[in-house]
Amino acid sequence: MTGKTARLIFWVGTLTSAAIFLWQTYDFHMQTPRLTHTDKLTEQVVAGKKVWHKYNCNDCHTILGFGGYYAPDMTKAFYRLGENNIASIVQHPDVMYKNSFRKMPQLGVSETETRQLVSFLRWVGDIENRHWPPQDEKFVQAYRLRESQPEKLDKVHLVLQACGGCHTFENQGRNVGGDLTTIANRIPYDRQTLINYMINPQSVRPGVAMPPQDVSPQTAAIIADFILSLKSTKEVNK
Repeated sequence: MTGKTARLIFWVGTLTSAAIFLWQTYDFHMQTPRLTHTDKLTEQVVAGKKVWHKYNCNDCHTILGFGGYYAPDMTKAFYRLGENNIASIVQHPDVMYKNSFRKMPQLGVSETETRQLVSFLRWVGDIENRHWPPQDEKFVQAYRLRESQPEKLDKVHLVLQACGGCHTFENQGRNVGGDLTTIANRIPYDRQTLINYMINPQSVRPGVAMPPQDVSPQTAAIIADFILSLKSTKEVNK
């Protein structure tokens, strides 16, 4: 190979790579508003981001690929946990994690800051990031379908989306509030009481740690039927 040929290869390769890089950079910035839904970037969301940094949440949690790996990834946490569960965990971690191996310090986050943080996490959860983290994608899909088209979800996916942030079933979900099969065979509630318990736990058990769930009465009824079916199955097998 002559020196002229080598220089030609170098310059063609360098200029081609630079052109591709510049085009991808331009294309990324052009698509950012669509991918990140900047039209939903409200003052509440911006305030929530400031809360995230104020309490150094990144020290333990990962979000959009940045942060620590001690605690769960929060990129899709809104869809995995729901608004009220996030609020309860942030404000009362000692109560929510009382019977869990997982621990979280009491940071003194105010109610206003908590709602701002939830808004921020919801906005982050809607960013188009090629379904990352993959383990939470089922929660995102189920959340979007459970109220509008619940018939497209099997009951296990619907229940895990609504309850999997704190409960487990067949080794899926997070074991903070206990396994649903164990709960099904321990609770003394009938169907309507169980529905009321999910929507407003304090009305059934004052002082209980469980927060109100972000579900409609129709979805709560489906979940109640599922949990009661677990109880019936076990009793039949006896």
